[in-house]
Amino acid sequence: MTKIKTSEKILNGATRLFAEHGYDGAIMDDLAAQCNVNKASIYYHHKDKATLYENVLTALFIPIADAVVDAVSSEDSPVKKLDTHIKTFAKFSADKPCFAAILMREMASGGVTMPLGAAEQMQRILFLLNGTLQLGQSQGIFKPADPLIIHFMIVGTINLFVTSIPFRHSLPETNQCNQLQSSNIEKASDQISKTIIDSILIK
Repeated sequence: MTKIKTSEKILNGATRLFAEHGYDGAIMDDLAAQCNVNKASIYYHHKDKATLYENVLTALFIPIADAVVDAVSSEDSPVKKLDTHIKTFAKFSADKPCFAAILMREMASGGVTMPLGAAEQMQRILFLLNGTLQLGQSQGIFKPADPLIIHFMIVGTINLFVTSIPFRHSLPETNQCNQLQSSNIEKASDQISKTIIDSILIK
């Protein structure tokens, strides 16, 4: 078994801690205890708390932006580009629930602690979406739509779906509540994609 490097172990532990408690609520003493290292080791590998947070978000945000850009770029049709955009983002968010939790916290707080590099990755996703919408409009496929609103519909809905899974699983086992306990991201992203595309598609 490959031994995890101390810097990576700290990064993994910090990712969980920031997802659970946010930037302000994450205590470095707790992180040191969880990772079985001393606090000096955290600062040796990641300089300070702000740098550690930036490193965590960089490790989360760059791969999702790259994945969405690569997947969308491989499609030609604006409809397929938008569908792929939504489903790729959804799959990553489900695979990396800490990303969804951290992003939801940043959105709720107005992004006051979000590092510039992470914000730029979200801008990449937004600008890519805008290009898809503009392409669809130029081809007479999409109605004019505000890219920021569509972006919020995608990001907000998917991240809320992912972050609310533990809460929804804790609901009583009744016929009504059972309908709320789904954690199937494929079905959820398919529904989100159809809803958004149907709302802007020129029929």
